[in-house]
Amino acid sequence: MAKYRIAWMPGDGVGNDVMEAARIVLDRMKFDAEYVSCDIGWQFWCTEGNALPDRTVKALKDTTCALFGAITSKPQDKAKEELSPELKGK
Repeated sequence: MAKYRIAWMPGDGVGNDVMEAARIVLDRMKFDAEYVSCDIGWQFWCTEGNALPDRTVKALKDTTCALFGAITSKPQDKAKEELSPELKGK
């Protein structure tokens, strides 16, 4: 059994590249870990309406730590439509 359980969250865009590089380093170090794939990011916002699904929150609670790449946000015009009124124009 691995010493650590790591929530593995590449996210979107460059996050996949960053995590791939991180994995190369961790593997070369022979880091004793089990990597638990977790869903996060724009893709899940688009398909599920939630960038951080409940299953990912549960996985985070059940792992030792998390490694996170990056996420993409909504295009600025769409994001502004959902911004709370007191934050608009700042």
